[in-house]
Amino acid sequence: MSQSLPYLAVAFGLSLALSFASIRFCRRFGLYDFPSRRKQHRYPMPHLGGVAIFISFWIVFGVAYSTFDGIRLELNYKIWAIFAASLVVFATGLIDDLRNLTYVHKILAQLLGAAIILAAGFIIPRFHIPFWGSIELGWLAYPVTALWIVVLSNSINLIDGMDGLAGSVSIIVCLGMFLTGSLLAVESVQVIMICLAGSVIGFLVLNKPPAKLFMGDSGSLFLGFIFSLMAVICPIKSYTAVAMFVPLVAVGVPLIEVVVTFLRRTVTGQRFYVADNRHIYNFLQDYGVSPTGTLLTLCSVSLVFTAFIPALFWFDRKKVFSIFIVFILILFFWFFVLKLRRNQGQQDG
Repeated sequence: MSQSLPYLAVAFGLSLALSFASIRFCRRFGLYDFPSRRKQHRYPMPHLGGVAIFISFWIVFGVAYSTFDGIRLELNYKIWAIFAASLVVFATGLIDDLRNLTYVHKILAQLLGAAIILAAGFIIPRFHIPFWGSIELGWLAYPVTALWIVVLSNSINLIDGMDGLAGSVSIIVCLGMFLTGSLLAVESVQVIMICLAGSVIGFLVLNKPPAKLFMGDSGSLFLGFIFSLMAVICPIKSYTAVAMFVPLVAVGVPLIEVVVTFLRRTVTGQRFYVADNRHIYNFLQDYGVSPTGTLLTLCSVSLVFTAFIPALFWFDRKKVFSIFIVFILILFFWFFVLKLRRNQGQQDG
């Protein structure tokens, strides 16, 4: 795939130029993300970086699609469904950035995007349980796929709360998905991840601490949607047990944030759609970890997830998966220890 590397550079350059343009546009028309009690930034910030990511990705990938025969054979007319669905999700986030949509409107729009994907034939036909086997989903494949798309579409949004975090983790997810596409010989996934990584890196130049631009919901929802779709395409193109499981590993950190947030809000009686400032990165900083340390910690965890991907292909999968489960349990134990210490500290104070 060395011939696709120039697309990485072009996507980077175009995204960087559009990110600068986005800042000027936001300043001219007063489009800012204003500080609040649950947000970490102290000054109004331009927050339409997702526009740069979306436009640069689709321009560059559109050229790549017309260049690579393998991608056209894999996706064919379905490329239009992918574009239409991603446009719906992106536009939903953009409107939310500008006018603050209700959670009902956002979920309905995401379900519309999922419906477009389902209509194009992208479904998860079976679910693989390690040490057990594969379960044919039958008609449940449709609601399961729709639920997967909606859940993962919101995953990047949940970690988009501090400078550089969502962008950095997204680049690592791109790497993990690229490895997955390479090991499964799915060319479309490889090229999509190369183009998307270039777009995110260009944006990250202006989002790294101290950030000058936020991606907003338009960027985070779009990224989450693309990742969810890649995790659907891989099993379709390679009907193997590992193809059904590995994409979950690639999105490890965002997926853990989704699970932890849902469980935490459910246990405490909080509505799952009500935003708060009690995410994993918040707990780390409350416990005394610096913003830079928090960013490095979560990126390191994401890189460990990525390292499991080739290991699942090259070594005994049962042993690797056993180590992976232990790693997950350690992460959850570590998180709840931090939570308990934070609560104890608040009580002592």
